[in-house]
Amino acid sequence: MIASRVGHDRRPYLYASTTSTYDETGDIDFIAVEHALNGRPVPLTEAEKIHAARLLDDRGLSPTAIGRHVGADLADVRRWKANGWQPGSRRAESQRTNAA
Repeated sequence: MIASRVGHDRRPYLYASTTSTYDETGDIDFIAVEHALNGRPVPLTEAEKIHAARLLDDRGLSPTAIGRHVGADLADVRRWKANGWQPGSRRAESQRTNAA
């Protein structure tokens, strides 16, 4: 007989913040970010995606897994990381590749 216990085989719940629910300066809803960190589908702003991606990268997730969690392309995740977890310009990148 195969049985599973309630709560068994669940990853630890990841928290975006333990004290705040919103960052006014960065326009980040930490509750939405927390849902994304834990694999729940939620619409995120670009700032929230970048913040969640940085936290997941700190946890050792691959860029592909990070993209799945935050709803972003692999290229976006790599660009954010290369820019120090800041939004990067797609136009600047495409101009750089066309000039090469």
